[in-house]
This record gives sequence, C-alpha cells and structure tokens, in this order.
Amino acid sequence: MGSIHLVRHGQASFGSGDYDRLSETGHLQARLAGEDMAGRGLRPDVIIHGGLRRQRETAEGLLAGLRAHDDRDAAEDVAVEVDERWAEYDADAVLEAARVAGLTTEHGTLDSAGASDEAKQAFQRQLDAALGHWAGLEAFAEYRRDADDALADAAARSGTGRTTVVVSSAGTISLAVAGLLADPEGVVGLWTRLQRVTVNTGTARVVVGRGGMTCIAVNEHQHLERAAGPDDPRRLVTLR
Repeated sequence: MGSIHLVRHGQASFGSGDYDRLSETGHLQARLAGEDMAGRGLRPDVIIHGGLRRQRETAEGLLAGLRAHDDRDAAEDVAVEVDERWAEYDADAVLEAARVAGLTTEHGTLDSAGASDEAKQAFQRQLDAALGHWAGLEAFAEYRRDADDALADAAARSGTGRTTVVVSSAGTISLAVAGLLADPEGVVGLWTRLQRVTVNTGTARVVVGRGGMTCIAVNEHQHLERAAGPDDPRRLVTLR
C-alpha cells in the first residue's frame, strides 16, 4: 500500500503587497513539517509542489527539515517536481467574478487587504460569498478536472510502499479530499467548509491500494502544537 500526503503551504504574506511568499512563521512551519515527517520515519520518494512561490518555498523548507533530522542523509535522494495543476485557484479572480455578477461590491485582494485579524476575517467572508457563484462557472469545472487528474497521477506513482508528498494550497487540497469523502452532489459544500479550517502546513493523508484511494486523515497539524509547547500550543497554528 502506498500513500499520498497533501500538505498546505506555510503561512503566506497576506496584505503585504506580495501575498505569494512565505512569512517568517511560514518558513518555520514548513521546516517543522519536514522534521515531523522524518521523526515519524516518513521518507518521501518524491515531493511535488504547485507552481506558486509559496508552494515552492514550503517544499524547500520541508525538504530542509527532512534533511536536518535524517542522520542517514536519505532525504538527499528525494526527487522534487513541479506540477502546475496543484496551484491554487485565483482568489482575486473569484471575487471579481462575483462583483461583475452583481453579487458583491468592492473587495480587497490577497495583496491589498489589511494584515490585521479583522481584515483577514472580512476578506474570508467576501471570499466565502463569492465561491458559491464561482463553483457554477466553467473556470471551476476546469480547476476541478485539473485537481482530480493531479491526484490520480499522484496515486498512480504511489505504488506499494511508495510515499508521495504534495505541497499545494487549502482550496486545491480541500477539493481533492472532498472528492474522496463526499457524495458527488456534496463535493462543493464540503470543499468550501474544509478550506476555511485547513491550517498552514496542515496535512491530509491518502492511502493508495488495490481498491483505489482512501482519505484516512484531514488537516493534521500536531507538529505545530508540539513545537509551540504546552503553554501556548496554538501559537504556530495559522489559517492565513
């Protein structure tokens, strides 16, 4: 039996003018995720990441964490590949489509919205309202086909005893997981709910066997709580 580990990128730089780069916390989260994998004896055969900068930087941090914890240098041989299908949907385009349709008014963007907790919450409310509209457009259908195909290809290379780590984003990971867990008519609803709660470097685990793929865990992030310590275990847990 093989396995696929779907890892959300570390915290990006919301409201900074350049969202698509990891914050200092995001770099730490990525390294902690790699150290946690190595500490559990997980040795990826390949790490695949989407084409976004925040996804690449997370894959690099994850690999650094694997190498730092692995005395046998096994992580030196891990292949790293880019698959554009694991990139995230364009949140700004989703919001613009809703505005053009008359469903929302003016909105912030990932780059221009304020960095405060209140600004993040306001942006999320706007995005939640827009996603339902976008899910009925052809752009979403194309996005879903890409996510389904990317997951199927990851499964095809995750044969017996092989481990594939995929670094992506909350929306794409949630869509892949929803496709495995929900009835067909419930995929969109579960997708929107899952991405709201998927933390940075939270991991979903999928096992691959003769019967196909089975999702056995969603949004695991114990590595962040352990690193933060018992006095404030949520200190490193972020959603945006």
